[in-house]
Amino acid sequence: MFTGLVEKTGVVAQVTSGRDAIWTLVIDPGPDYDREHGASVAVNGVCLTEVGTSHQGPLTFHVSQETLSKTSLHSLKPGSRVNLERAMRPTDRLGGHIVLGHVDGTGDVKIIRQEENFYYVEILIPKSLSPYVVSKGSIAIDGTSLTINALRDTDQGSHLSFMLIPVTWETTRFADVKINDKVNLEVDMIAKHLERLSLPWKQSSPKIS
Repeated sequence: MFTGLVEKTGVVAQVTSGRDAIWTLVIDPGPDYDREHGASVAVNGVCLTEVGTSHQGPLTFHVSQETLSKTSLHSLKPGSRVNLERAMRPTDRLGGHIVLGHVDGTGDVKIIRQEENFYYVEILIPKSLSPYVVSKGSIAIDGTSLTINALRDTDQGSHLSFMLIPVTWETTRFADVKINDKVNLEVDMIAKHLERLSLPWKQSSPKIS
């Protein structure tokens, strides 16, 4: 589990598709980045398992075709900057919101503009995710926990607007994002559970004992 508070950014060093169509992503996290084999790391909001065995140097991940098809990771190339967050400890403060690293879909960046020292960003999300977002609610964009300033529903989906403070802009990959870029979306898990609970249960549904 993650909080959506990006720890730092890394730079993609290598992307390869090897035998058995294993897609390997190698990321340089910079110096002094603790890691361990088998640990979970959110890369642009996607929970991946570190498969490298070294305690120093780059991070290595194997990415499935399912993940590539459902996220924006397939567009990464050497030199791309990515958000990184290690899984939270039970004793950590939950500074953002509950983020699982299970991406629900991708959105399109529509507007980026600077307003004094802040940055206004507008993102179009698909209609299938519109029921799970509310004004002043939380959403993870490329693994960054953000508060939705306002939303506008259209036939194409929902336009979500955000006002990013300078520290968020400078310490995440948002500074590199361009108009029409794809970003990973994870909506509030609680909203999805509430929808599930509100559905009528069929008589044939298995009972949990």
